[in-house]
Amino acid sequence: MVAVWGPAGAPGRTTVAAGVAAELAGRGLRTVLVDADPYGGAVAQQLGILDEVSGLLSAARLVAGGALDERFATVQRRLSDELRVVTGLPRPDRWVEVRPGALGAIVERARSEAQVVLDTGFSIEQDRAADVGVRPERNGLTLEALEAADDVLLVGAADPVGLARLARSLADARELLPATRIRLVVNRMRPTLGWREADVVAMLRGFGDHTGVHFLPDDQAAVDRALVAGRTLLEAGESPLHPRPRLGRRRDGRDSERQALKSR
Repeated sequence: MVAVWGPAGAPGRTTVAAGVAAELAGRGLRTVLVDADPYGGAVAQQLGILDEVSGLLSAARLVAGGALDERFATVQRRLSDELRVVTGLPRPDRWVEVRPGALGAIVERARSEAQVVLDTGFSIEQDRAADVGVRPERNGLTLEALEAADDVLLVGAADPVGLARLARSLADARELLPATRIRLVVNRMRPTLGWREADVVAMLRGFGDHTGVHFLPDDQAAVDRALVAGRTLLEAGESPLHPRPRLGRRRDGRDSERQALKSR
């Protein structure tokens, strides 16, 4: 189970989460992508999923009713033979409907049959004024995701502001999650910034232990193509962001859905 996390400022958490899930599925591995962002999910919009029902909220209700094991398939949207999505919150204010422990139960059920990729929120700050046992903490959903993960991909932008936020997030994570494996992902790396990958690695040294720094090149054109088409990066054409050829057409009928939407 991989949790994709990152600081505020839109460093590319959802893009990376969707890309990792698509890559796993492209290797023939059954994969479930779960949108667990308590500030409002974006996976459905990014992947062109026209769904009025939140998969996350539906799954949380199944957990409460003790029916998740037998009905988990009903809360997933099928994108390809190997890739499924549990869509996120339709509105940010509905985070209170995901009770503590629900996400952990959903993850355990998903990982019993598939690789799991979690798209999370940005904050793990704990609300000391929260009424424990009465109302869940908003950021508790993200912390629960990170605690359940085998690996955490901590995503930050390659510019000075993004790297400063990335370093602070790594320090915070090491304080709260000392035993978790964290991989740093520096997104939108580009020559115009004026530094090399080795320079960035040196900048991040000393902010906390991690298992490596990985760089994603800036290819806004490819990201835009995928976003406008409601596709993953693997499906949107060649790009230095991925080494694999584009995948075949999906079999979920969503091309027809898009045509219907355009015709309205």
